Amino acid sequence: MDFILDDATVRHGDIPALQNVSCSIPGGSCTLLTGPTGSGKTTLLRLLYADLLPSSGHVVIDGVPTTSMKPPAVRALRRTIGIVQQGCRMVDDYTVHDNVLMALAIHGHDKADANRRCLEVLADLDVSYIRNKFPGQLSEGERHLAALARAIAARPAVLIADEPTGAMDRATALAVSARLRTLHEQGITLVLSTHGMALTETFPDARHLALSEGILTVKEPSAA
Repeated sequence: MDFILDDATVRHGDIPALQNVSCSIPGGSCTLLTGPTGSGKTTLLRLLYADLLPSSGHVVIDGVPTTSMKPPAVRALRRTIGIVQQGCRMVDDYTVHDNVLMALAIHGHDKADANRRCLEVLADLDVSYIRNKFPGQLSEGERHLAALARAIAARPAVLIADEPTGAMDRATALAVSARLRTLHEQGITLVLSTHGMALTETFPDARHLALSEGILTVKEPSAA
C-alpha cells in the first residue's frame, strides 16, 4: 500500500495544522515522523487512514484520493491498517483481552482464532499479565503496549502509530522497537511518530520526515 501527499494542507478554522506537505510513503517502507509537540505529526498520521481530509491538496492511497472515498471504502481501508492513536484510546469497560478480541472480530476472526491471536500478541509484547486488567488500571506505558497489541493482532498490511514507545522506560522502548522491527521484516509498512531515540536507533535505515509548525522540513532518504 502506497501513500502520496501532494501539497496537502489541513486547516482548523484559520489555523494551519499542515502546510503544503508533499511526500510519498512506499509500501514496505519504515517511515519515522519527528517534530515537537504541535508540529502536525498527529494530523499527518490521521490523513493516512482518512480520519481527516485535506483542506486543499491531495492524499492518495494506492491511486485513490481519500476525498473520493465513500464510507464503505474507508472502512475497507482501515481493515488493512493497524492504528495506535494519540492517547491510546480503548474501551474503558472492556479488559485488555476484550479490547483486542473486539478489534479481531471487526477484522472477521472467529472467537477461537481471535483468542489465540490475542494471547500470542500479548505474550510477544511481554504483557500477558495485563490481559484481565481494565484500561483504567494500566500505567501509561502498559496502556501503550495494550494499544499496540490491539493494533497488530490482526497482522495488518500497515501500522500507523502515534508515539508507540511513548511513556516507556528505555529498556521497554527498545524491546518494543525490536518487535516493530520484526514486523517490518515480515513485510508490514510502518509509519511511526516519535520523540524518543529507541525507534531511531532500531531503524537506522528508516525514512525520516520532520515537521515544524506544520511544515515538512526534512525528507530523508529522498522521499518524493
